[in-house]
Amino acid sequence: LNSRLTNELHLQMIDYHIGLFRAIVNKSA
Repeated sequence: LNSRLTNELHLQMIDYHIGLFRAIVNKSA
């Protein structure tokens, strides 16, 4: 795999999990 592509996918997954985490925190708050 291309290193650049892997890094972009990794950042997208991080953003996705951060958004999911924030949604859970806001829902429980």
